Amino acid sequence: MGFFKDVRKLQKQAKEIDKTWDPGASMAQSVQAMQSASAMMEQQTLAARLAVEGEAASAQVTAARDTGQLINMQPAIEISLLVFLEGQPPYPVTLQQVVPMVQVGRLAPGIRLAVKVDPRARESIWIDW
Repeated sequence: MGFFKDVRKLQKQAKEIDKTWDPGASMAQSVQAMQSASAMMEQQTLAARLAVEGEAASAQVTAARDTGQLINMQPAIEISLLVFLEGQPPYPVTLQQVVPMVQVGRLAPGIRLAVKVDPRARESIWIDW
């Protein structure tokens, strides 16, 4: 008798879940997460190119905010920087980047970081962790 009671209990729980579950919203949320992950991967490809071809500069952290996303168990952080490129006035850039867990503490406002800048698109920045 215990087995059938458990089956009935599971059926009741499933019906309760069905009342509040919205498959359309779940699908939309999944699509948004995939688009975000795709954009982050595109940024990582750009970062790899900048690591080799970018122009050396420095940047001062003005703000950092966790986006709540993890990619390969590393947090994706929105970072606001003031970039100092030789021979040009400092300019602000905000980017989202996957940050190694051991480097998250370096994102305090006022900290200087070594960066590489895309000479063709100054808003494209790679942080040299």
